[in-house]
Amino acid sequence: MLNRISSFHNYQSVQNDMRRQESKVHHNQAQLASGKKLLSAADNPLATHYIQNVSQQEEQLRQYLDAITLVRNRLEHQEVIVTNAEDFADKAKRNVMEMINGSLSPEDRGAIARQIQEISNNFLNLANVQDEMGNYIFAGTKPKNQPFFRDNAGNVTYSGDDYQRKMKISNSLEIPFNTPGSKAFMEIENPFGDYEPNYALQDGSELLLERATNSNSDDTASYEVTFVDMDNGQFGYQLKRNGSVVQAEEFNAKNGIQYQGLSIAVKGQITKGDSISIEPRKTFSIFDSFKDAIEYSSQSVADASSTAKLHQVTEELHKAFIHLNKAHTNIGASLSTLDIQEEQHEDFKISLAKSKSQFEDLDYAEAVIEFNENSRALQASQQAFGKTKDLTLFNYI
Repeated sequence: MLNRISSFHNYQSVQNDMRRQESKVHHNQAQLASGKKLLSAADNPLATHYIQNVSQQEEQLRQYLDAITLVRNRLEHQEVIVTNAEDFADKAKRNVMEMINGSLSPEDRGAIARQIQEISNNFLNLANVQDEMGNYIFAGTKPKNQPFFRDNAGNVTYSGDDYQRKMKISNSLEIPFNTPGSKAFMEIENPFGDYEPNYALQDGSELLLERATNSNSDDTASYEVTFVDMDNGQFGYQLKRNGSVVQAEEFNAKNGIQYQGLSIAVKGQITKGDSISIEPRKTFSIFDSFKDAIEYSSQSVADASSTAKLHQVTEELHKAFIHLNKAHTNIGASLSTLDIQEEQHEDFKISLAKSKSQFEDLDYAEAVIEFNENSRALQASQQAFGKTKDLTLFNYI
């Protein structure tokens, strides 16, 4: 028995083939117009999924690069502030050293004291500086609160906290972009060790504390050492702990004063009756150094105790300069880290773009060849459809 295929079936088959070719040609035209190989997920589901992942990585890289730009701007601003603070500390130190000069008149010392007061005011303004968003740079994680306040007595207090704000600049790296004001200006290592000296010196004395340390961290007592004449022409000393005499011996300049874990070294010319009291202090505030410089500058140049305190301020300001210089160096290291990380992100961004391009971007030469092939196939289908639709029995009756 002969199988018969209806005319309608032939007509439908050729029509479907023509529509498929039309769809291919339209798809080729859309590819050529957009320059993209993939126009929908159906074109290549696996490649589409990969491209989506790459796009997410590119977006994350963009966010990291924006974060790097933001942190760099903040750090560069902070670098300028710290540089100015270094200059102020150094200038104040030089002014104090000039006041120690015994040839200056009280009027000259007063003029220098006013200069130091101006430096102190400018330094306080620097410590309270704000960024372009109105955030206080040195307030820790409380950027909306002014960090430093000075009362009528000249004492400066800190109202921020001791924490740093950080920004994530890669999957595994966060970088701080501010320094708490307490760490920057108020917790500077004491140049005299573990204690702060206070002097009660005789006229003409040049005695100064060089260093005082205590290996016993639990010892919070105050000490006082007083120098006396010995019968052999040497000096002796009497050491008091919280007001009670605990040691009295001949003074040996080479060994200094040793008592349990306490070690005291002095320098300069001793005068009978000189006394130095020391109070525990691990760190100091540069604002206190400014205050002391102004306070003791009003004393007579012949006052040995006041002059010794000015020597102390000089050492503190020098230590503050070193401390600020270290902070400056740390900012520079952070900026260097940003540069390295930014370069790595840019390199990875280029790699992602190349990888994405292999799946997404159109090869025009190949696309044109495919378009021509599909166009010829469409023409053939159209010609076949034209003949098939006229193929009926009525043409032969």
